[in-house]
Amino acid sequence: MKKHLVSMLLAVLLLTMSAVPALAAAPKVKKVECSGSGMVEVEFTTENVRYKNTKVVVKNSAGKKLSVKIIEKDNDDILFKVSGLKAGGKYTYTISGVRAGNSGTYGKVKGSFKAPSNKPKIKKVTFDAVHDNLEIDFATAVQYRNLKVTVKDAAGNKLTVWNIEKDTDELDMDIDGMVKGRKYTVTVSGVRVKGVGSYTKVSKTFTA
Repeated sequence: MKKHLVSMLLAVLLLTMSAVPALAAAPKVKKVECSGSGMVEVEFTTENVRYKNTKVVVKNSAGKKLSVKIIEKDNDDILFKVSGLKAGGKYTYTISGVRAGNSGTYGKVKGSFKAPSNKPKIKKVTFDAVHDNLEIDFATAVQYRNLKVTVKDAAGNKLTVWNIEKDTDELDMDIDGMVKGRKYTVTVSGVRVKGVGSYTKVSKTFTA
């Protein structure tokens, strides 16, 4: 009798499991970038993201919806433009109609981002003593015009900077005379937050 009951319960369990549709896990977010022009890129950890009737909702800290236009949907990221962002403001987003993989239901992805400041900011300065290389990381995507980089030691003496390579959110360069463990001040002129404001200069003191 017990064996018969167990067999019946197993059969019911199998039928129940087969009746439930296969669910695809919603894609996980790798990173979110917001430019000063209101462009927001959400990059996923997987490269097999699929979309169906996709919508993006963005709200400010007060819960008010902002106008959003989807620009591009790719297999590993989505790009959309948000109107009405305020510099330094915090926002939440919900992407519906998205899934990871070729099967299962389409779900939602939620997250948050911060609109960049109107002024550029140096987030980190890294010195590679082995290769005499200096890397400057900005807090947001930036643009350059008549770029100039000056590095001074604590006594105000200028160091020689050359072979500057520009990227959307960082600068990479060779530098002569820098000593590991000492303090320096770097000044970057001719830089602005991407799509926002005028070109200016920004400085940061750091330890090599």
